[in-house]
Amino acid sequence: MGLTIILVIVVFLLKALSEKRLIKLSALYSYEPHRLFLVRKTIAIAFWIALIFLTLIISGVNLNNIWVYLVGFLSVVAIELFAVWSILSNIISGIFIFIMNPFKIGSKIKLHDPEVQATVVNINLMFTELEDDDGIFNVPNNTFFQKPSRVLMRKKNNQIK
Repeated sequence: MGLTIILVIVVFLLKALSEKRLIKLSALYSYEPHRLFLVRKTIAIAFWIALIFLTLIISGVNLNNIWVYLVGFLSVVAIELFAVWSILSNIISGIFIFIMNPFKIGSKIKLHDPEVQATVVNINLMFTELEDDDGIFNVPNNTFFQKPSRVLMRKKNNQIK
């Protein structure tokens, strides 16, 4: 029990240190707040998963049974994701947009099919929200990888570049 308490304290300290370092890096490289939020959530989930597995190991639980259940669960999830490949395509495209950062919120972009010129309002895993004279509309993220698009003005550090 004492070892588990020490483990929890160590994991929470490491999580706090990593978040502090992440905040310094975000200030240094001018990360957008929504990108920082997503990275912080990902780090938090990773620490929780590590804490659960380490606690199970310390408690003496046989991890072979857990791995069997986990692999079975992931197999079912993989089959379901294959069945809904368009959703998976949008999610993967959203991750690529997050990593490559081809445009930011506030950037003006032009889609060529259909012919649309709009401002980026929000970027999430499934859709990118754009706003033009007619209002706000959603574009699936995989559109940016399947059809031509052009960034007309890229917002950088709260200024249009």
